[in-house]
Amino acid sequence: MRRRSRAHALGTLAGAAVAVALAAAAVTASTAARSAGESGGITRLLPPPDGQAYFGFTFRLWDTGDPVWGDARPFADRIRDSIQVELAGKTPTFLTVWAAWQKPDEPGKPLVPFSESSSDVAKVEAITGARSLLYLDWNLTSTTAQNGGLTTKDIASGAVDGYIREYARELKSFANPVLIRLFGGEFNGSWWYGQSPRANPNLTPADFVAGWRRVVDIFRQVGALNVSFAWIPNTFPPTPVAWVDPDIDSYYPGDTYVDWVGADTYDVGPPSWLDPVYAFATTHTKPFFLAEWGVRHDGSGLTPAQEQAWLGAMFDYFESHPDIKAINYFNYNSRPNFGIPWDPSKAVYLYGGQVNYLANVNDNDNRLLAESGADFRGTFSRRIANARYVSSILTQHFAPPVKCLVPNVKNKPLAAAKRAILARHCRVGKIRRAYSKVVKKGHVISEKPKPRAVLLNRGKVNLVVSRGRKR
Repeated sequence: MRRRSRAHALGTLAGAAVAVALAAAAVTASTAARSAGESGGITRLLPPPDGQAYFGFTFRLWDTGDPVWGDARPFADRIRDSIQVELAGKTPTFLTVWAAWQKPDEPGKPLVPFSESSSDVAKVEAITGARSLLYLDWNLTSTTAQNGGLTTKDIASGAVDGYIREYARELKSFANPVLIRLFGGEFNGSWWYGQSPRANPNLTPADFVAGWRRVVDIFRQVGALNVSFAWIPNTFPPTPVAWVDPDIDSYYPGDTYVDWVGADTYDVGPPSWLDPVYAFATTHTKPFFLAEWGVRHDGSGLTPAQEQAWLGAMFDYFESHPDIKAINYFNYNSRPNFGIPWDPSKAVYLYGGQVNYLANVNDNDNRLLAESGADFRGTFSRRIANARYVSSILTQHFAPPVKCLVPNVKNKPLAAAKRAILARHCRVGKIRRAYSKVVKKGHVISEKPKPRAVLLNRGKVNLVVSRGRKR
């Protein structure tokens, strides 16, 4: 199951066109994420209640008139049509935003800030809503043996800590819930040179774990509590094969470093290939996220009718496994980047010739509209119409710490001192009485901390108040 070209296509063309912290924070639940500008603080994704699941698409966000990509319509028209025909009119909970760590094929191998994703984020929010979930595929998939791009070993070494810290600050400022598939997922496969030991013999599972932990630790230090991390291996068959490592335990960073556990899978295998990773998620009490799934994989031997049945069987699996809390269909044509030829004379044309696909072939055109006489779109629409699949998200709200600038209240009457302290968002702490030859009775002799000190979370100011002269 080669995946490199698939995700690399997403990035190249898109570019061209906390356990302790959580316990300490004040948390309230809400059914919609709130921006920092509206309510202050940040919001974090929660899994939906039992019996519900979020749903999304990996979908082409950029536009092109090149017929090789199969759809000349603008994004707004394509997603509108997809929502009506494939999603039963329901707004997806999220759409994938693909974000590279680095551009290793460019001079200087520049690192890519989150701000470069802003246009894609805006495009997605125009569909899902300004307070929706941002699903960010922050990946190393551009790294190859030839270009010498970043790897998990480099990240674990601390070489790009400054970049990670700035990225975390940008996402903290974003304030709404973010779910990150860190490094791009499928780390146990044999196709991602930047993170997979089976693709890069210079890497180990320990490098992956150390790199992951370093990223998460930096995000927590920055206070980006709105960011959750999804750990996504590739599924694997019951009989060991060379192209994927079934020993996923060796890649696991630990429960305190992972928020969601999930998998990627395609019609190369039956839904039961999800069983080991699903069991891993439940053992570790993590919500399960199916981060990629789709038909017409180039390794599949299914006919269109069998692929339609596979789609239905996948929904059966979701609805019989209650810890599956989010699914993300790969509704994308990545055939061009696999070198699979496109023959316009053999294409099926739709929508007045604006849309096309090659029928009856498994060519990594995973779009539901490439149904070859079967009913992919209708099957998906009928099943996603189930009230189980929800468009809105459940979140936690984290109120920002309130800073207190300690005022100078020396020689002030106690009542006036209290008013000044409260006006600076501080609280009055302990009040001790002492005799004084110079400070009037009832006035403040001293305060602690000293004036101009900054306290968090409405810190306390302790006072010493004059009893007057001792007789």
